[in-house]
Amino acid sequence: MTAKYGERTLSSTPDPLLCGSSTDDDTLWKMAWQCQERPKGSRWLVAKGQQGHLLVPTDRIRGIECPDLVSGAYSDKDHNYWQVAWDRAYDWFSKPPWGTFGLGINAAGSRSQDQLHIHMSLVVQGVTADLNNASGAVAKDFDHWPYCLVTVNGWDNQKKQRDPRSYRVVHTNTLDFNLFAALHDSMITTMGEKMAAQTLIVIGAGVSQKEGYYILNSRKELTNPPDPPGVGYCDSVLACK
Repeated sequence: MTAKYGERTLSSTPDPLLCGSSTDDDTLWKMAWQCQERPKGSRWLVAKGQQGHLLVPTDRIRGIECPDLVSGAYSDKDHNYWQVAWDRAYDWFSKPPWGTFGLGINAAGSRSQDQLHIHMSLVVQGVTADLNNASGAVAKDFDHWPYCLVTVNGWDNQKKQRDPRSYRVVHTNTLDFNLFAALHDSMITTMGEKMAAQTLIVIGAGVSQKEGYYILNSRKELTNPPDPPGVGYCDSVLACK
């Protein structure tokens, strides 16, 4: 954080090229400080999005491509943004009239703002059923995650018609780990892909947190012949726009 926004919380300096600079003039980086929730001493805040909410780090991070999310300044348990986002979304959305909620982050080429933000939004109707029905094709561990593809029927970006897309899906019992590092190990180290091209989504596997989570990953160039292509944004399955 800059002096303008508060005290810096990091013990090391992140890569300014991939992670961004505190002097950048990004709209969300500035707007996020008009937030819904920011506990004292936290490394995050909750800002209101177009639909749902956004969890935004209180340090300058451009997006998913920042290497310090994998191993560096933002990779420890104090910066587990996914667990925090789930906990806060649970408080915001778990009661009626809300439905099933999920979390998502867009690929670098599919986002409109260059400040890391996790969408906390309702899941499009039918998506959870698709995942539950495909449980036999869902990976049970991260070693098999790159090879377990599932077709999910979300909406197109105009929310006008169903838009089937391919996602690599793994089931986990917890979010108490570095999900960015798991994605990097599975798709970048193993598959030779680029981190900036990835989109990442978390959806509850049941009616409570006790049944674990579906972790969905896709990218625009993902192929799964003869099934549909992949996608670089999360709003196909989350009502975040």
